[in-house]
Amino acid sequence: MRKLLYWSIAVIITVVSVVYQRVTGPTNPKKYVFSLCGREYDIKLSRSLDTDITLEEAKGDYARLCKMTPMEVIVKEASDSLSMTLFYRRYPSDDTISIVKAMRAGDLFTVMLPSQPPAGKLEYFVEFSDSGKYCSIGYSDNLTIRFKNPVPAGVLIPHIFLMFIAILLSTYIGVISFDRKQNTRVPVILLLISLIAGGLIFGPVVQRYAFGEFWTGWPFGNDMTDNKTLMALIVWLTAIWGNRRNDKRWWYAVAATFMLFIYSIPHSASGSEYDYSKKSVVTGEIINIYVNPENSDPHC
Repeated sequence: MRKLLYWSIAVIITVVSVVYQRVTGPTNPKKYVFSLCGREYDIKLSRSLDTDITLEEAKGDYARLCKMTPMEVIVKEASDSLSMTLFYRRYPSDDTISIVKAMRAGDLFTVMLPSQPPAGKLEYFVEFSDSGKYCSIGYSDNLTIRFKNPVPAGVLIPHIFLMFIAILLSTYIGVISFDRKQNTRVPVILLLISLIAGGLIFGPVVQRYAFGEFWTGWPFGNDMTDNKTLMALIVWLTAIWGNRRNDKRWWYAVAATFMLFIYSIPHSASGSEYDYSKKSVVTGEIINIYVNPENSDPHC
């Protein structure tokens, strides 16, 4: 019964942590509520889209390929006269803002955007109009979309599953560290296996598919996600070493707290970003605004 209680506590804490990370993540859809002509609408605006521009194509004049990516917005129970317009430009750049009118099929609004290189970004906002009235969404929110190459489900799902298990086991070990009757040896071994497999094997493969690099954390870059995984592993190895002779299980409590803290940092924060000036992907760097000689986003 006591073990069931400990597992229940660990599951609740882990789920809350994962939900918080997802809600605050910079690439997850942004929720908005707006009113227009007496109706209230709930929408989600994308902050991540797939692109089929390769890294090799990104080194050249990829705009001439005229590849386009659809962005969809669902507006439930939208009035028949509701329309949507999207305003965008590359980020960061001094491009002139481009305007595209959304195509509509029932409650689904679709705009075709020029595909960007992996880790490339567009900043944008949308404007809804109905019967001569207008409502702008996301204008002052620095709303951006980051593009990535598709990641196979056979790689992405094991990565997500193993990282969830790692956080769950870490939390469970932290909870039972205060009860000396509970065995921590097996959970610690399973934690190391899931953390290494999920974070240091599948994680880099996911990033390779999405942005073309296996590892962009220390010492090669400043990618926050990679560095979080590395720090979590170092802290847990330190806790295991500190607990190797004497039963100093408070090491585990500290390691579990640390892991929860760092994985509360939004996923993809300070992540990969395409530098339009260098025509390459960088991580954790301050990118200067790209000054376009033509001051416009090249598109077909």
